[in-house]
Amino acid sequence: MKYLIAVAEFNSMITEAMLKECMRGFEEQGITPEVLKVPGAVELPLAIKRYAKNNDLAAAVAIGCVVKGDTDHYKAVCEMSANGIMQVMLENDLPIVFEVLMVDTYQKAESRIDKGYHAAFVATKMASL
Repeated sequence: MKYLIAVAEFNSMITEAMLKECMRGFEEQGITPEVLKVPGAVELPLAIKRYAKNNDLAAAVAIGCVVKGDTDHYKAVCEMSANGIMQVMLENDLPIVFEVLMVDTYQKAESRIDKGYHAAFVATKMASL
C-alpha cells in the first residue's frame, strides 16, 4: 500500500515539524510514505488529486498551517483548503487526513505539532476500512 504526505511550505517552521512527526508515525508502522511539497494550503487538494491520479494510494495526509492575520484572506484560505480536500476525498474514494492547522497564533500551532504523528495512524486505519 502506498501512502502520501502532502505538505504546504507556507509556515514551514510548523509544517516541517508536523511532517517530521508524521514520518515518525508512519515509520513506527513500517511504512515509508511519499512526500510532496506544495506552496500553501490552497494547493494541497489539487496536488493530492493529481498525485493520486497516477499512483495507487491507500491514503494521504494533508499538512498545512494557516495563521489568522488582519484580513479576511485567512477565512478564504481555510475554506478553500478544507472544501477542496473534502471534494478530492469523496470524488476519488481516497482517505485524506486533514491536518491543516487553522489557528489564531503561532503558539497555538506549535502546541498542535503532534497532530502530524497521530495523522499517520488515522491514515492507516482509514486505508484498512
